[in-house]
Amino acid sequence: MATLLTTRVVALPLWLTHRGSVIDWLEVIVKQAAITIDPGITAAASRLSAAGYCSVARILLDLLLWTLAAGVALYLGRWWITAPIILLIGALPLHDLLVHGHEGTHDLISRNHHVNEILTWLTLGLVGISSTAHRAFHLDHHLDPHTDRDPEFQLFNSVVRGVPGWAYLVIPAAAQVGINLYPFRCRKHNQRRRRVAIDVACAIALHAALALMLGIKLYLLFVIAPMYSGLFFASVLRGICEHHAVKAGNKWTNARSVATNRWLEFFWSNVNYHLEHHLFPSVPFHRLPELRKLLDEELSIHASVIDDGYVRTSLALLREPAHFKP
Repeated sequence: MATLLTTRVVALPLWLTHRGSVIDWLEVIVKQAAITIDPGITAAASRLSAAGYCSVARILLDLLLWTLAAGVALYLGRWWITAPIILLIGALPLHDLLVHGHEGTHDLISRNHHVNEILTWLTLGLVGISSTAHRAFHLDHHLDPHTDRDPEFQLFNSVVRGVPGWAYLVIPAAAQVGINLYPFRCRKHNQRRRRVAIDVACAIALHAALALMLGIKLYLLFVIAPMYSGLFFASVLRGICEHHAVKAGNKWTNARSVATNRWLEFFWSNVNYHLEHHLFPSVPFHRLPELRKLLDEELSIHASVIDDGYVRTSLALLREPAHFKP
Protein backbone atom coordinates (compact mmCIF):
# COMPACT_ATOMS: atom_id res chain seq x y z
CA MET A 1 0.00 0.00 0.00
CA ALA A 2 2.89 2.38 0.74
CA THR A 3 4.18 1.93 -2.81
CA LEU A 4 0.73 2.44 -4.25
CA LEU A 5 0.18 5.59 -2.20
CA THR A 6 3.48 7.04 -3.31
CA THR A 7 2.86 6.45 -7.00
CA ARG A 8 -0.70 7.77 -6.82
CA VAL A 9 0.47 11.01 -5.22
CA VAL A 10 2.86 11.50 -8.13
CA ALA A 11 -0.05 11.00 -10.53
CA LEU A 12 -2.22 13.61 -8.82
CA PRO A 13 -2.39 16.86 -10.80
CA LEU A 14 -2.05 20.42 -9.60
CA TRP A 15 -5.82 20.97 -9.69
CA LEU A 16 -6.02 19.50 -6.18
CA THR A 17 -3.36 21.74 -4.72
CA HIS A 18 -3.07 25.29 -5.99
CA ARG A 19 -6.65 26.35 -5.16
CA GLY A 20 -8.32 23.36 -3.56
CA SER A 21 -8.24 22.90 0.19
CA VAL A 22 -5.61 20.65 1.75
CA ILE A 23 -8.41 18.61 3.30
CA ASP A 24 -9.96 17.85 -0.10
CA TRP A 25 -6.54 16.98 -1.50
CA LEU A 26 -5.77 14.53 1.33
CA GLU A 27 -9.24 13.00 1.04
CA VAL A 28 -8.70 12.25 -2.64
CA ILE A 29 -5.26 10.75 -1.91
CA VAL A 30 -6.72 8.42 0.71
CA LYS A 31 -9.67 7.39 -1.46
CA GLN A 32 -7.60 6.81 -4.59
CA ALA A 33 -4.91 4.97 -2.64
CA ALA A 34 -7.62 2.46 -1.72
CA ILE A 35 -7.83 1.39 -5.37
CA THR A 36 -5.70 -1.74 -5.48
CA ILE A 37 -4.02 -1.39 -8.85
CA ASP A 38 -0.77 -3.07 -9.70
CA PRO A 39 2.07 -0.62 -8.88
CA GLY A 40 3.55 -1.16 -12.35
CA ILE A 41 0.31 0.02 -13.97
CA THR A 42 0.13 2.96 -11.59
CA ALA A 43 3.70 3.99 -12.43
CA ALA A 44 2.92 3.72 -16.17
CA ALA A 45 -0.19 5.87 -15.67
CA SER A 46 1.95 8.42 -13.86
CA ARG A 47 4.21 8.60 -16.91
CA LEU A 48 1.16 9.19 -19.10
CA SER A 49 0.18 12.02 -16.75
CA ALA A 50 3.59 13.59 -17.24
CA ALA A 51 3.19 13.65 -21.04
CA GLY A 52 2.77 16.87 -22.99
CA TYR A 53 -0.69 18.39 -23.37
CA CYS A 54 -2.58 18.82 -26.65
CA SER A 55 -5.68 20.77 -25.64
CA VAL A 56 -4.57 24.17 -26.92
CA ALA A 57 -4.26 22.78 -30.47
CA ARG A 58 -7.64 21.05 -30.17
CA ILE A 59 -9.35 24.21 -28.94
CA LEU A 60 -7.97 26.11 -31.92
CA LEU A 61 -9.13 23.32 -34.24
CA ASP A 62 -12.64 23.38 -32.73
CA LEU A 63 -12.89 27.14 -33.18
CA LEU A 64 -11.66 26.78 -36.78
CA LEU A 65 -14.20 24.02 -37.56
CA TRP A 66 -16.97 26.13 -36.02
CA THR A 67 -16.01 29.12 -38.17
CA LEU A 68 -15.62 27.07 -41.37
CA ALA A 69 -18.95 25.30 -40.88
CA ALA A 70 -20.75 28.62 -40.41
CA GLY A 71 -18.95 29.99 -43.48
CA VAL A 72 -20.08 27.04 -45.62
CA ALA A 73 -23.68 27.50 -44.48
CA LEU A 74 -23.60 31.20 -45.32
CA TYR A 75 -21.94 30.61 -48.69
CA LEU A 76 -24.45 27.97 -49.81
CA GLY A 77 -27.42 29.86 -48.35
CA ARG A 78 -29.90 26.98 -48.25
CA TRP A 79 -31.93 26.33 -45.10
CA TRP A 80 -31.79 22.56 -45.59
CA ILE A 81 -27.99 22.78 -45.50
CA THR A 82 -27.83 25.38 -42.72
CA ALA A 83 -30.03 23.34 -40.35
CA PRO A 84 -27.81 20.20 -40.23
CA ILE A 85 -24.70 22.38 -40.04
CA ILE A 86 -26.13 24.08 -36.94
CA LEU A 87 -26.70 20.64 -35.39
CA LEU A 88 -23.16 19.54 -36.27
CA ILE A 89 -21.61 22.70 -34.82
CA GLY A 90 -23.29 22.00 -31.49
CA ALA A 91 -22.63 18.27 -31.45
CA LEU A 92 -18.99 18.37 -32.55
CA PRO A 93 -16.79 21.49 -32.13
CA LEU A 94 -18.93 23.18 -29.47
CA HIS A 95 -19.30 19.97 -27.48
CA ASP A 96 -15.57 19.33 -27.81
CA LEU A 97 -14.82 22.80 -26.45
CA LEU A 98 -16.76 21.76 -23.34
CA VAL A 99 -14.64 18.61 -23.14
CA HIS A 100 -11.54 20.79 -23.06
CA GLY A 101 -13.13 23.04 -20.46
CA HIS A 102 -13.27 19.85 -18.41
CA GLU A 103 -9.59 19.25 -19.20
CA GLY A 104 -8.83 22.74 -17.93
CA THR A 105 -10.74 22.02 -14.72
CA HIS A 106 -8.12 19.32 -14.11
CA ASP A 107 -5.30 21.71 -15.18
CA LEU A 108 -4.72 19.64 -18.32
CA ILE A 109 -5.01 22.34 -21.00
CA SER A 110 -1.60 23.83 -20.33
CA ARG A 111 1.13 23.63 -17.70
CA ASN A 112 1.18 27.42 -17.82
CA HIS A 113 -1.32 28.37 -15.12
CA HIS A 114 -2.50 31.58 -16.78
CA VAL A 115 -3.02 29.93 -20.18
CA ASN A 116 -4.91 27.08 -18.53
CA GLU A 117 -7.20 29.45 -16.62
CA ILE A 118 -7.95 31.73 -19.57
CA LEU A 119 -8.80 28.85 -21.92
CA THR A 120 -10.84 27.06 -19.26
CA TRP A 121 -12.86 30.24 -18.74
CA LEU A 122 -13.30 30.67 -22.51
CA THR A 123 -14.38 27.11 -23.31
CA LEU A 124 -16.89 27.00 -20.45
CA GLY A 125 -17.90 30.64 -20.69
CA LEU A 126 -19.07 30.11 -24.26
CA VAL A 127 -21.97 28.10 -22.82
CA GLY A 128 -22.47 30.35 -19.80
CA ILE A 129 -20.70 28.20 -17.19
CA SER A 130 -18.31 29.71 -14.66
CA SER A 131 -14.95 27.92 -14.72
CA THR A 132 -14.62 28.56 -10.96
CA ALA A 133 -18.00 27.00 -10.20
CA HIS A 134 -17.32 24.11 -12.55
CA ARG A 135 -14.00 23.36 -10.83
CA ALA A 136 -15.68 23.26 -7.41
CA PHE A 137 -18.60 21.17 -8.70
CA HIS A 138 -16.56 18.73 -10.76
CA LEU A 139 -13.76 18.08 -8.27
CA ASP A 140 -16.34 17.39 -5.57
CA HIS A 141 -17.90 14.95 -8.04
CA HIS A 142 -14.54 13.18 -8.22
CA LEU A 143 -14.42 12.96 -4.41
CA ASP A 144 -17.72 11.04 -4.18
CA PRO A 145 -18.67 9.87 -7.68
CA HIS A 146 -22.05 8.19 -8.10
CA THR A 147 -23.13 8.46 -4.46
CA ASP A 148 -25.80 10.51 -2.71
CA ARG A 149 -23.01 12.93 -1.73
CA ASP A 150 -22.09 13.50 -5.37
CA PRO A 151 -23.05 17.06 -6.41
CA GLU A 152 -23.81 15.76 -9.89
CA PHE A 153 -26.37 13.32 -8.52
CA GLN A 154 -27.77 16.00 -6.21
CA LEU A 155 -28.26 18.36 -9.17
CA PHE A 156 -29.88 15.66 -11.30
CA ASN A 157 -32.07 14.58 -8.38
CA SER A 158 -33.29 18.16 -7.93
CA VAL A 159 -34.46 18.17 -11.56
CA VAL A 160 -36.27 14.81 -11.46
CA ARG A 161 -36.55 12.90 -8.20
CA GLY A 162 -34.69 9.59 -8.30
CA VAL A 163 -33.05 10.37 -11.66
CA PRO A 164 -34.76 7.80 -13.92
CA GLY A 165 -33.26 7.39 -17.36
CA TRP A 166 -35.72 9.67 -19.15
CA ALA A 167 -34.69 12.53 -16.84
CA TYR A 168 -31.56 13.02 -18.93
CA LEU A 169 -33.78 14.41 -21.68
CA VAL A 170 -34.27 17.55 -19.55
CA ILE A 171 -31.23 17.58 -17.23
CA PRO A 172 -28.95 19.50 -19.67
CA ALA A 173 -31.36 22.44 -19.49
CA ALA A 174 -30.56 22.81 -15.78
CA ALA A 175 -26.80 22.30 -16.02
CA GLN A 176 -25.71 25.94 -16.39
CA VAL A 177 -27.74 27.26 -13.48
CA GLY A 178 -27.07 24.22 -11.28
CA ILE A 179 -23.29 24.37 -11.71
CA ASN A 180 -23.07 28.15 -11.37
CA LEU A 181 -25.09 28.10 -8.15
CA TYR A 182 -23.10 25.26 -6.58
CA PRO A 183 -20.62 27.47 -4.65
CA PHE A 184 -23.61 29.45 -3.33
CA ARG A 185 -25.24 26.27 -2.00
CA CYS A 186 -22.08 24.61 -0.68
CA ARG A 187 -20.56 26.41 2.29
CA LYS A 188 -17.03 25.13 1.84
CA HIS A 189 -16.86 27.01 -1.48
CA ASN A 190 -18.29 30.33 -0.25
CA GLN A 191 -14.93 32.06 -0.80
CA ARG A 192 -15.33 31.40 -4.54
CA ARG A 193 -18.68 33.16 -4.93
CA ARG A 194 -17.24 36.51 -5.96
CA ARG A 195 -15.07 34.82 -8.59
CA VAL A 196 -18.10 32.96 -9.94
CA ALA A 197 -20.00 36.24 -10.30
CA ILE A 198 -17.04 37.72 -12.20
CA ASP A 199 -16.85 34.65 -14.47
CA VAL A 200 -20.54 34.89 -15.34
CA ALA A 201 -20.35 38.65 -15.93
CA CYS A 202 -17.40 38.11 -18.29
CA ALA A 203 -19.30 35.34 -20.10
CA ILE A 204 -22.23 37.73 -20.62
CA ALA A 205 -19.78 40.33 -21.94
CA LEU A 206 -18.29 37.72 -24.29
CA HIS A 207 -21.72 36.92 -25.74
CA ALA A 208 -22.57 40.59 -26.04
CA ALA A 209 -19.35 41.12 -28.00
CA LEU A 210 -20.13 38.15 -30.25
CA ALA A 211 -23.65 39.46 -30.91
CA LEU A 212 -22.27 42.90 -31.71
CA MET A 213 -19.55 41.54 -33.97
CA LEU A 214 -21.69 39.00 -35.84
CA GLY A 215 -25.02 40.77 -35.78
CA ILE A 216 -28.08 39.35 -34.00
CA LYS A 217 -29.13 37.04 -36.84
CA LEU A 218 -25.77 35.29 -37.23
CA TYR A 219 -25.28 35.19 -33.45
CA LEU A 220 -28.61 33.42 -32.97
CA LEU A 221 -27.99 31.08 -35.92
CA PHE A 222 -24.42 29.99 -35.25
CA VAL A 223 -23.91 30.53 -31.51
CA ILE A 224 -27.22 30.13 -29.70
CA ALA A 225 -28.98 27.65 -32.00
CA PRO A 226 -26.10 25.08 -31.86
CA MET A 227 -26.20 25.19 -28.05
CA TYR A 228 -29.86 24.32 -27.87
CA SER A 229 -29.83 21.70 -30.61
CA GLY A 230 -26.65 19.74 -31.34
CA LEU A 231 -24.95 20.45 -28.02
CA PHE A 232 -28.12 19.57 -26.09
CA PHE A 233 -28.39 16.28 -28.01
CA ALA A 234 -24.70 15.44 -27.41
CA SER A 235 -25.06 16.26 -23.71
CA VAL A 236 -27.98 13.85 -23.39
CA LEU A 237 -26.04 11.05 -25.10
CA ARG A 238 -22.89 11.53 -23.08
CA GLY A 239 -24.52 12.42 -19.78
CA ILE A 240 -26.73 9.35 -19.49
CA CYS A 241 -23.92 7.01 -20.47
CA GLU A 242 -21.38 8.15 -17.89
CA HIS A 243 -22.95 7.08 -14.57
CA HIS A 244 -26.60 6.10 -15.00
CA ALA A 245 -27.51 2.55 -13.90
CA VAL A 246 -24.04 1.50 -12.74
CA LYS A 247 -23.08 0.13 -9.32
CA ALA A 248 -22.19 2.59 -6.57
CA GLY A 249 -19.51 2.12 -3.95
CA ASN A 250 -16.84 0.62 -6.21
CA LYS A 251 -14.31 2.66 -8.20
CA TRP A 252 -14.25 -0.04 -10.88
CA THR A 253 -18.01 -0.02 -11.48
CA ASN A 254 -19.29 3.47 -10.59
CA ALA A 255 -18.73 4.87 -14.08
CA ARG A 256 -19.19 3.61 -17.62
CA SER A 257 -16.94 3.83 -20.65
CA VAL A 258 -18.36 3.55 -24.16
CA ALA A 259 -16.75 1.83 -27.14
CA THR A 260 -17.38 4.02 -30.16
CA ASN A 261 -15.93 4.65 -33.61
CA ARG A 262 -12.63 6.45 -34.17
CA TRP A 263 -14.29 9.47 -35.75
CA LEU A 264 -16.38 10.21 -32.66
CA GLU A 265 -13.42 9.51 -30.40
CA PHE A 266 -11.51 12.14 -32.36
CA PHE A 267 -14.22 14.80 -32.47
CA TRP A 268 -15.12 14.25 -28.81
CA SER A 269 -11.47 14.04 -27.67
CA ASN A 270 -11.72 10.54 -26.12
CA VAL A 271 -14.38 11.57 -23.61
CA ASN A 272 -15.83 8.08 -24.00
CA TYR A 273 -13.02 6.72 -21.75
CA HIS A 274 -14.90 7.94 -18.71
CA LEU A 275 -14.14 5.18 -16.22
CA GLU A 276 -10.44 5.39 -17.05
CA HIS A 277 -10.60 9.13 -16.43
CA HIS A 278 -12.11 8.58 -12.98
CA LEU A 279 -9.43 6.07 -12.06
CA PHE A 280 -6.59 8.35 -13.21
CA PRO A 281 -7.94 11.93 -13.58
CA SER A 282 -4.49 13.39 -14.19
CA VAL A 283 -4.03 11.58 -17.54
CA PRO A 284 -4.68 14.02 -20.45
CA PHE A 285 -7.33 13.18 -23.03
CA HIS A 286 -4.99 12.05 -25.82
CA ARG A 287 -3.38 9.43 -23.54
CA LEU A 288 -6.63 7.79 -22.42
CA PRO A 289 -6.59 5.07 -25.14
CA GLU A 290 -3.13 4.03 -23.90
CA LEU A 291 -4.46 4.02 -20.34
CA ARG A 292 -7.28 1.71 -21.44
CA LYS A 293 -4.72 -0.79 -22.77
CA LEU A 294 -2.87 -0.69 -19.46
CA LEU A 295 -6.08 -1.34 -17.54
CA ASP A 296 -7.68 -3.93 -19.83
CA GLU A 297 -7.01 -6.92 -17.59
CA GLU A 298 -8.05 -5.10 -14.41
CA LEU A 299 -11.25 -3.83 -16.03
CA SER A 300 -12.12 -7.40 -17.00
CA ILE A 301 -11.35 -8.78 -13.53
CA HIS A 302 -13.55 -6.19 -11.84
CA ALA A 303 -16.41 -6.52 -14.36
CA SER A 304 -16.21 -2.84 -15.24
CA VAL A 305 -18.91 -1.51 -17.57
CA ILE A 306 -17.81 -0.82 -21.14
CA ASP A 307 -20.83 -0.61 -23.40
CA ASP A 308 -20.99 -0.49 -27.17
CA GLY A 309 -22.10 2.68 -28.95
CA TYR A 310 -23.58 5.91 -27.59
CA VAL A 311 -26.93 5.71 -29.38
CA ARG A 312 -27.54 2.05 -28.56
CA THR A 313 -26.48 2.50 -24.92
CA SER A 314 -28.44 5.71 -24.34
CA LEU A 315 -31.63 4.29 -25.86
CA ALA A 316 -31.44 1.36 -23.45
CA LEU A 317 -30.63 3.58 -20.47
CA LEU A 318 -33.49 5.99 -21.14
CA ARG A 319 -35.80 3.12 -20.16
CA GLU A 320 -33.80 2.26 -17.04
CA PRO A 321 -35.57 3.68 -13.94
CA ALA A 322 -32.80 3.01 -11.38
CA HIS A 323 -29.91 5.49 -11.26
CA PHE A 324 -27.98 3.31 -8.81
CA LYS A 325 -27.71 -0.30 -9.90
CA PRO A 326 -27.87 -2.76 -6.98
